[in-house]
Amino acid sequence: MRSLAAVFAHPDDETFATGGTLAKHAEEGARVTLYCATDGDAGRASGVPFSSREELGRIRRAELLGACAALGVQRVEHGGHPDGALAAADPDVVIGQIVAFLRRERPQVVLTFGPEGAPTGHRDHKAICRFATSAALLAGTAAFPEQLESGLAPHRPDRLCYVTWPMPFPGDRPAQEGQPIQLRVPMEAWHEKKLEAYFAHRTQREHEAYFRTVALPATEDYFVAVGVSGSGEDLFGGIPNV
Repeated sequence: MRSLAAVFAHPDDETFATGGTLAKHAEEGARVTLYCATDGDAGRASGVPFSSREELGRIRRAELLGACAALGVQRVEHGGHPDGALAAADPDVVIGQIVAFLRRERPQVVLTFGPEGAPTGHRDHKAICRFATSAALLAGTAAFPEQLESGLAPHRPDRLCYVTWPMPFPGDRPAQEGQPIQLRVPMEAWHEKKLEAYFAHRTQREHEAYFRTVALPATEDYFVAVGVSGSGEDLFGGIPNV
């Protein structure tokens, strides 16, 4: 069975950046899973009432589960780190969580943001790139030996991909430059699934115009940062089907 994992900073990153890719591969029979580092409790709520950051975090966790159900994501792991301050989290803790996630799920392909922090350049997006890249490289080694002692086995994903996009990126001013596009995953057939996932994120409704403008392209695009090189439309191209 094909196995695909996404590693992102916030609830809704998975939908905005990779929703079509996740839905496509889930529908085609791959196991699709997600690690989300924060609960998104520092953001606005589009009029959804809440009394505290903790309550907003609970709301957004529930929204994330709803969106992932729409996309076909089979398991979600929450990191619980500070929204807006992910870069200040203890790297060993965050990387260790992601390493354990990768060892449990054993994905062939991992998706995350690139070092530029997506078109928005968000500091949490930049941080998750550093953490996810480190974890992908360490998961196949003897790092975090306590995990190995507990029964997890080393696992190195075949391919780590960064989300990227053509330049200029519509709707972003100034546009961030992404990494070179190497893989273009067709996603128009999954626009409705991606919209369904977006609407599950009720606290993000104020961004609907932006979402429709920039998050429903013909392809979702990736740069292969680590592992088996790739090109074309097949996210798993060149990787043995185990």
